Amino acid sequence: MDLEDYPLLHFADLVLALLRAGQDCAGTMAEAADLLAQDRARAHERAAVDPAELAAHLDRALRHLVAAQLVEMLDQHSFRITPRGRAMLHQHPDGIDDSVLMAFPEFRDWMKRVSSHPPPEDARAREFQRGWAANEEGAGLGDNPYSTDTAQHASWKDGWLEANHMRRKE
Repeated sequence: MDLEDYPLLHFADLVLALLRAGQDCAGTMAEAADLLAQDRARAHERAAVDPAELAAHLDRALRHLVAAQLVEMLDQHSFRITPRGRAMLHQHPDGIDDSVLMAFPEFRDWMKRVSSHPPPEDARAREFQRGWAANEEGAGLGDNPYSTDTAQHASWKDGWLEANHMRRKE
């Protein structure tokens, strides 16, 4: 079962617990987990939660709060709420999620940085280059060494055709 399937453990709930844990003094993820456990006990929610999974989700939520400048890290394990965090907690006492955090340019910039990845290297680039080189060396399109039902075959053919196209342009 995914953590999001448990009542009172959605991202917005985790964010609230983190903000409340760092509200009066330096807070920790363990204190936020304790606050969540208390909320779940009051709601008579007794389903067991994997502590490692909860810690991972709290860590993710904490990174979002730091990026939005709702909390500041004091050291590797402790944090405290910022004035911005206090204002958001007051404005959104029932929960804060990314839709709220997107109002902050720092958070939007952070999201762009963490979600933009260079495209993965094409695993068939080698076959494309071999097809290109084969064309340059005078091999025919039918000299493709790969089985016709493979991506390697298609990539080699694309390389050969691209080289052929470039040669015609010259």
